[in-house]
Amino acid sequence: MNTSNSTIPFTEYDLPNGLHVILSPSKVQPIVSVNLWYHVGSKDEDPTRTGFAHLFEHLMFEGSAHVKKTEHFKYIQNAGGTLNATTSFDRTNYFETLPADKLELALWLESDRMFSLDVSEENFENQRAVVKEERRQRYDNKPYGTIFETILHHLYPTSGYHWATIGSMKHLDETTIEEVQAFHKKWYVPNNASLTICGAFDNDDAKMLVEKYFGDIPNGASPLRPQQLVTPLPSKISISNEDSISLPAVTVAFQTANIFSDDDYSLELLSNILSTGRSSRFYKNLVYEKQVAKNATCYTITLEKSGGFFISCVAQTGVTPQKLEEAIWIELHKIQKHGVTEAELEKAKNRNIMERARSLQHLARRADNLQQAYAYTKRTQMANEELNRLLVVKTGDIQAVAAKFLDPGRSVVLYTMPKHH
Repeated sequence: MNTSNSTIPFTEYDLPNGLHVILSPSKVQPIVSVNLWYHVGSKDEDPTRTGFAHLFEHLMFEGSAHVKKTEHFKYIQNAGGTLNATTSFDRTNYFETLPADKLELALWLESDRMFSLDVSEENFENQRAVVKEERRQRYDNKPYGTIFETILHHLYPTSGYHWATIGSMKHLDETTIEEVQAFHKKWYVPNNASLTICGAFDNDDAKMLVEKYFGDIPNGASPLRPQQLVTPLPSKISISNEDSISLPAVTVAFQTANIFSDDDYSLELLSNILSTGRSSRFYKNLVYEKQVAKNATCYTITLEKSGGFFISCVAQTGVTPQKLEEAIWIELHKIQKHGVTEAELEKAKNRNIMERARSLQHLARRADNLQQAYAYTKRTQMANEELNRLLVVKTGDIQAVAAKFLDPGRSVVLYTMPKHH
């Protein structure tokens, strides 16, 4: 399939072992970005063994048959490149951007750890300690650090979105090396992966290199995924936690639409209208005029099987969380009743157009856009349809998603309160 007239030109095909390959040449800069997704995230974990997907984000740098521990970093950095990896609820990705003549190096490194990762007791113990420390720094010992995790627990009680990608300290402590090796064998197979190459390369050369390094890797059994039942909340859930903070925070969250759905684009624009910039509704009304909030942010999370809409505010000194929550509901009710203005929607769209245009200039982001479309819809071309789907959103669509999803009766509201000493 060729989509050369699209925003991101690409061709795609499958190797006999099931690896999906997406090639997107661009001669603008003499660099290439190699992006490998494994279609496994935290939602696919055993609920009694959370944190495995994120653990592997670390273990993948611990060495393989021909690459010693931490040498992956050295190879790429010595070639003048950059690299990283991330874990989400739905996937784990590994990526390198480097000079175009080093494409073969990146493919060799990725194929070697796909085929022969060293999942040893020593490496596991080492990275288990690293992940536990990361959890302490980013969640447990950080002010307001456990808000997101607490909300997830109540917002998605029946699915794998129930826990944060970092996982549970208790589960990490209880894990055996055999369980870690079984997770790797199940999910880290070519037929559960997709490889995207963006940048300055020749298609035929790239195909030859992909075949050379990935063609002989045997496929595995098709992974049996846990069924994700995201059941609507029957009523409002109100919870209160204490933290080592000086000002209370109020977080309001809702289940919403899954990624690439029409409603997803409307919700993204609504979030922008509510909290991006000093002209946003939350800033004008909650921070500036009513002065009930020190700050107010709104964001969406896009998931394969669901979505989330989050409002997070820190109360102004002397303001109770009850008063702040009430002010949030007033703002949401205004949109449900009266909608948004054409000017607000146009500003949100323009901001989004700029953001997407900037993202296309980065090969790694471009590769990620293609990967996301393929992984979640099996239609890579969806990456080139997103902007048009966003541009056709009308003010009535914004009002409709506000009414459909931002229902107080199906919300999770968390008060995070200063600890009493």
